[in-house]
Amino acid sequence: MLRQDDYIRGHLVSMGWRFGQSYGGGHIAGQMVMHALANRVRCGWGSWLEVIDNVPKFMAENDLPPLVHGSVWDPAFVKLLHAVGGIHDGSAPDLTKGGLFWGDLSKIERPWFKQMMAAENELTGGRQHNRVSNMNGLNFWS
Repeated sequence: MLRQDDYIRGHLVSMGWRFGQSYGGGHIAGQMVMHALANRVRCGWGSWLEVIDNVPKFMAENDLPPLVHGSVWDPAFVKLLHAVGGIHDGSAPDLTKGGLFWGDLSKIERPWFKQMMAAENELTGGRQHNRVSNMNGLNFWS
């Protein structure tokens, strides 16, 4: 029997794998994307499946990267499978440091995304969404 949490973890890994391959960061980029999705759930953006379904609404690119499956024994894929449990239950350290949005600086295609990341906080004069972590060109904002 497949439990609900297993189903959710499977979709979480699919998103991590999809974006990790697109950004060329292997399993670390995939883990960071999974952490950002977990942060969205913990911030009240919706249930796990709602957050996963709504990824296209809040991404920097115009289109979801393709989901291409290789061998289930690919070391990077196996590492994502090992990491998903801790990300899902909150026991793994957050590699994004609270990141909610992500994008590769060379692939930000939506004007509203650029404007949102550049927007200033009127009270503090600082950024509305601070960059909290990055890996090469892949960046995460809170």
